[in-house]
Amino acid sequence: MRKGFTLVETIVALVLLQIGMLALASTAGVAARDLSDAQLRRRAMTIARNGAESLRVSACAGGTSGDRTPGRGLRESWRTESFGRARAVTDSVSASLSRGRTVAVVARLWILCAD
Repeated sequence: MRKGFTLVETIVALVLLQIGMLALASTAGVAARDLSDAQLRRRAMTIARNGAESLRVSACAGGTSGDRTPGRGLRESWRTESFGRARAVTDSVSASLSRGRTVAVVARLWILCAD
């Protein structure tokens, strides 16, 4: 009866260990990319919500529209539309995600004006 491992068994064990480590490293890369995309989506949602809320104050004064680039691949545009006494405030933010994908987040408010 022999004791220990042969050279072939050791090499096979090392190759299997390397395959497992490479799979773990690629999974960590995918997780980091997805986390970055989620943070960018959350930032776009926050910008759209805050923009719509800030337009709520001036919506009854008249129609406004515009756009800006807050940075990091984000583009915001907003508009206020009149429907009789009601005003529709729309603020949309588009974000460029990884792998060339784009996502758009839209916040919309309805306001009833006194006049």
